Amino acid sequence: MFRKMIFHPIRLVQLKDDAKRMAGAVGATVLGAALIAPGLALAGGGLDSATEGANTFKIWLYSFLGVCASCVLLWKGAECWADRSHWSEFVTLGGKVAVVGAVVGVLAPYLWNLFT
Repeated sequence: MFRKMIFHPIRLVQLKDDAKRMAGAVGATVLGAALIAPGLALAGGGLDSATEGANTFKIWLYSFLGVCASCVLLWKGAECWADRSHWSEFVTLGGKVAVVGAVVGVLAPYLWNLFT
């Protein structure tokens, strides 16, 4: 009834010269990026510019999520209006959107202030 399975241990393969060179090149690239990145951050305007950009992104994200939630509610409302869905599903979806909005509105600023 059950098939007999034979388990074989995994054999480690020794890296060849090309793989060793590739690992060295990746390590050198990561090290170079770590050394150059602080200079690029300061060249971009510093902390004030980054904070302003992050706040702009936050406003954009909240607007985008609000538009998406409104579209979902309008879609579900149209389904209910056309008798393809029950109004109780619309009310349930409205509750879910409200809960997610509350969580995003409370948790996101808390986490944002945690890292600033």
